[in-house]
Amino acid sequence: MKDVLIPMDQAGRIVLPKGVRQELALKAGDVLRASIRGMTVILSPNQEVTGFVRKGKALVFSTAGEAVLTAGTVATLLDRAREERLGSVAGPLTKSRK
Repeated sequence: MKDVLIPMDQAGRIVLPKGVRQELALKAGDVLRASIRGMTVILSPNQEVTGFVRKGKALVFSTAGEAVLTAGTVATLLDRAREERLGSVAGPLTKSRK
């Protein structure tokens, strides 16, 4: 997309043209990050990818913000998942034995 000139109103607001919003898949309520580099203002979508993300050949879990997924948290989540699976498997077997 070519550079576009966007007017600013007296309150300092700007409206991103429809073509810009469509190209970046922006919708109402999305958050933009403003960065200043010299006399340049850069607006970029603040759309962090969360969940499992492919990085090279690896599949990694990405969280939004500054959250850190520790080994202890992973162990707890795995233990809970195992307990849930065992509970769902043991439940029907216990009922059928009665």
